[in-house]
Amino acid sequence: MIKTDFHVHVTDEDTDIAESIRYFKDYCQRNKLQCIGIHAAEFTSLISHPTCNEKALAVSKADPNWFAFAGLRHARDFVEQTKEYMMQGFKGIKLLEGKPSIWRHYGYTYDAPRFEPFFAYAEEHGIPLLIHNNDPILHWDINKISKTALENGWYYDSTFPPQEYFFQALEGVLERHPNLHAAIAHFGFYDDNIPRAEALMEKCPNLYMDMTPAPIIYDNLSKTPEQAKAFILKYSKRLLFGTDVSNKIEGRVKDLNETKWRILTAFYEGRGLQTIGKHSIYGMELPENILQDIYHNNAMRFIGKTK
Repeated sequence: MIKTDFHVHVTDEDTDIAESIRYFKDYCQRNKLQCIGIHAAEFTSLISHPTCNEKALAVSKADPNWFAFAGLRHARDFVEQTKEYMMQGFKGIKLLEGKPSIWRHYGYTYDAPRFEPFFAYAEEHGIPLLIHNNDPILHWDINKISKTALENGWYYDSTFPPQEYFFQALEGVLERHPNLHAAIAHFGFYDDNIPRAEALMEKCPNLYMDMTPAPIIYDNLSKTPEQAKAFILKYSKRLLFGTDVSNKIEGRVKDLNETKWRILTAFYEGRGLQTIGKHSIYGMELPENILQDIYHNNAMRFIGKTK
């Protein structure tokens, strides 16, 4: 079965282009991947990545099956740089500005006036967007957030807007631009409210869901397996498979990536309830034609390689 990891990352720290290429080639071979989508971000929570776009594009050119999405730079006009990025060979734009830790840095999210011309341009020209919005509700509770999330700066106290604010900000954009060719990363953190996700998919015919973990997404979907499977079957041609791995791979990060693969395989291909580490995953036992769409075909349609 052909597989594409739609959602991987490059960072600026430590790992150069040649080393990144070697790692991703090995990663593809180990996991039998034909394609990867390499996503850049200039700023991620607590760290700046000033050459991330250039690095992502250079790495993507190492293999004709690889492709890159650029991150926006806030010192420049969003529309003008988007035109440049698409001419340079990027396949789309990766947005992180809906993540609350990024809100901490910029002080605004997708409902800010400067985003409106960008979304209008992207809608008019069918530019693929991968949109990260929100974080799990546990990140607003100091007693429930994981140690790893806390260390990464993903705890949101009373100085942050609530989770609902970020939901409404993006949903407002989608109401104004229902034909955006966009995917919402990490199932949009709608995993505990599948009807809300379904309502968005119904309103927006070009909207995809990127199913890349946070693992908690799959814990929550596994709590309502019949509802989750019905959603997956209904929108099987609008779901994207990804892992969120990066070119910096060692220690705890490596262990987490391997756990994600086990979770994803168990969820999509497995049957019944399985325990993977601290996660309880209910297998959807999807038929092969559905798996092939999720694992590969949908990503190719999303970036315009097939109809």
